[in-house]
This record gives sequence, structure tokens and C-alpha cells, in this order.
Amino acid sequence: MPAALFSLAAIGLVAAVVTSCSLLNPASPTETVTDASGQASEVDWADYPGEGTLDPEDVLAAPRAEDVEAHAEQVLADLQAAVDAQQPGLAWSRGLEGGVYPHEGNGYGGATMHRTLNSAEVLTTEVPQDWPATVAVVEAALAEHGYGPVQWDFEREPYPEETAEERDAEIRSTNGSLDAAQMWQWMGNANDGSMWVTVMLVDVDRGVGAPADAEQVTPRMLGFMVGGTVISAADEQAYRDGVAPFEGLERPAPTHS
Repeated sequence: MPAALFSLAAIGLVAAVVTSCSLLNPASPTETVTDASGQASEVDWADYPGEGTLDPEDVLAAPRAEDVEAHAEQVLADLQAAVDAQQPGLAWSRGLEGGVYPHEGNGYGGATMHRTLNSAEVLTTEVPQDWPATVAVVEAALAEHGYGPVQWDFEREPYPEETAEERDAEIRSTNGSLDAAQMWQWMGNANDGSMWVTVMLVDVDRGVGAPADAEQVTPRMLGFMVGGTVISAADEQAYRDGVAPFEGLERPAPTHS
């Protein structure tokens, strides 16, 4: 009897381990598709070479990984020149250097060809006083490169899991006020498909001022950084071929972290 009990316990333990593994590594989503001839086949999203949150057409429209850092440097130079034309004599410096980095997975248990650009930061600690006027010249320079207007964090809609009141409380905590003219920092992104430019304006004495415990290394700053999701030129045809079976399908929510 003890041996039999041990065997049953062992079987139960194995089942628990298998169940735990399946929860940690869920099956990737699959779908049945029908071609023009009426032939049905199954596609597995683990084979998708992109990621569920990104439109492959946007990625294909972006610069290739081999060229995207040069693109970023040109955008940063033009932004700096636009601000200098409005307010000459600012002292600029470079913050953290960037690079192009591979992604770990496609969100469905498979690999992705996507890579992320995080450019170098370009910044000045001599912040212009008229933030809306500065933003206007920045957005004009961004438009020359195809980017839309800056979407500020404080203008966001509530997340699905939060109320408008909770959103307002978070903005007030982060920016000091719900009134943009009284905020001590503005942070946002201008987008062009899978590319974006981050714009940062900080002045701890502006408006209501920053709280004493604000985690801000630089008390005053105007800064820019370019980012994006791209593929390499060598991967382009394989990427096009890989996303083709999934065209017209709604990309499911990611199932793997």
C-alpha cells in the first residue's frame, strides 16, 4: 500500500508540473484561413515574424536597421537647429548613447525580426520660457520628417482599467497640475508609423513647481530622443513572406511575455 500511495502521489506531482508548465507556456493562437480557391489551412501565430501590437506596413515603411541611426541623427540635428533659430546660443550636449537592439519574441511564443532603435539623447539645460512657442517650432521640424504633432502624456485618455479621476490624479502627481501652463514637466511622443520622437521639457520651478521628492536628475532640460521598431534590409523579403499568410487577420492579444 505505501508503494501504491507513493505512485499515485508521484503521478499527481507529474500532472501538477505539466499543468504548471502549460500555464507558464501557453499554446500560441492558431486560426483557420481559406484561400481564393476555397482551400482551408491553419496558421500559427508563433510563426508570425512581427508583433501583435505593430502594423507590418508601418515597419516596412520605416528606415531599415542599417540606416535608422543615421535617420535619427538627422532628425536630432534638425530639431536642435529649429530651436536654435528661435533662441540662439543654447548649449547642447548628448546624454546616453543609443543603438539598435533585437526583440526577444513576437508575443506568441515565436521569434520576431523586429529590432528597436533607441537613439542618443540630445539636450540643453537652458530651457526656453515659452514652451508652446518652442513646441511649435519643434513640431514644424518634425513634420518635415513625416512625424505628427506631439502627443503629450498629460493629454492621454484613461486606461481601460482606470477611471477619469484616477487618470487625473496620476497626471497631477507626475506633472504637478492638470493645467499645462502650471506643469513643471511635459513629456510626449510624436509618431510616424513605427517610428517616434520623444520630447521632454523640464523646469522644476515652472508653474506649481516640482515636489521635493521628484526624481529628476536635471532640474531644467529640453531634450529629444528618436526611437522606432525596424527590420534589417537582409530580413525584408523573409519578413514580407512571413507576414503574408496573416494578412487580413486581426492580430490577437499577446499570449507570451
